[in-house]
Amino acid sequence: MREGLYFFVGLILTALFIPWVQKVSLRMGYVDSPEGDTLKVHSVSIPHSGGIVIFSVLGLLLAFLSVFGDVAGVEALGLLLGGSMALALGIWDDLKSTPLVIRLGIQAMAGVALLLFGHRIEAAPFISLPLTLFYVVGAINAVNMEDGLDGLAGGMAALSLLGFAFLSLKIGQPVGLIISLMLSGVLIGFLFYNFSPSSIFMGDSGSYFLGFILAYLAVSLTSLSHWLIFVAPILIIGMPVLDAGYAILRRIKKGVSPFAGDRSHFYDQLIQKGLSVRQTVLICWGFQALIVGLGIAIYPIAL
Repeated sequence: MREGLYFFVGLILTALFIPWVQKVSLRMGYVDSPEGDTLKVHSVSIPHSGGIVIFSVLGLLLAFLSVFGDVAGVEALGLLLGGSMALALGIWDDLKSTPLVIRLGIQAMAGVALLLFGHRIEAAPFISLPLTLFYVVGAINAVNMEDGLDGLAGGMAALSLLGFAFLSLKIGQPVGLIISLMLSGVLIGFLFYNFSPSSIFMGDSGSYFLGFILAYLAVSLTSLSHWLIFVAPILIIGMPVLDAGYAILRRIKKGVSPFAGDRSHFYDQLIQKGLSVRQTVLICWGFQALIVGLGIAIYPIAL
C-alpha cells in the first residue's frame, strides 16, 4: 500500500533532520532551560525545536503530495495555513510568554483557517462553526498539557494518529489515512530522540501543531447525526482530552486559572508514587492505546 511508504518516508526524514536541527538550536540558544521554573523536570538545557522538524517534514510531504495529486492542493493549503499559525504561536511561547487572551485568539484563528477551507463538524452551521473552533482550541491545549515528560505527548499523539489512520481506512477516507500515517511516521522518528532521556523536545510549537492536526482529523470524522460518531473521535484523541478536562475542573475548584500549570496531572501522580519517567510514559501509552482502541471499536461504520 502506497500510504505505508509515506509513513516510512516521514520517519526516515525526521530521524535524519533532527541531529542537524539540534546542533543549530544549541548554537542559536533555542533551548528549554530549567532555571527558575519549578514545573521543569529536566536539569540541563535541551533544544525544543522538535516541533519545527515535525511541521517541516509534514509540510514538505504535503506539498509533494499536492503536486502529484494524492492530497488536494486546497486541503494541503488549509492544513499548512492553520498549522503554521499554531506553530508560530508555539515558537513565540517557547521564547516568551503570550498573554492568555492573545494565545486563545490565535489558536481560534487557526481553527478559522480550517473553516475557510471547508473543514467543519457535520451539523447545522450555527452548531458546527463554534464547535469546530472549540475542538481546535481544546485539542491544542490538551496536547500541550500532556507535554510534561520525555516522549509522553509524542507517543500519545502517535497512537491517536494510528487510530485515525485505521478508522480512515475503515470508512474510506484516503486523505485522513495519508495524513495520519505520514505524521505518525514523523512522530516515531522524533521519538528516537525524545524518549527518555530526551535530547530534544517538541516544545510548545510541536504540541500546538500536533493538537491542531488531531483536531482536524477529529473534525473530519465527527457528526452530530449519532452520538457514537460524536464520541468516538474524542476517544481517539484520548488521554490528553480526559486529563486536560480533569485538570481544568480541578483548577476551577481550587479557584485558580484553568490554564495555570501544576504538577497534578495523571502522569505527575505516577511520578510522585516513585515510578521512573520511562515507566510512567509506558503506562500512559498503554492507557492511551486502550482508549484509542475503544474509540475505533464504537465508531459505527454503517451509520
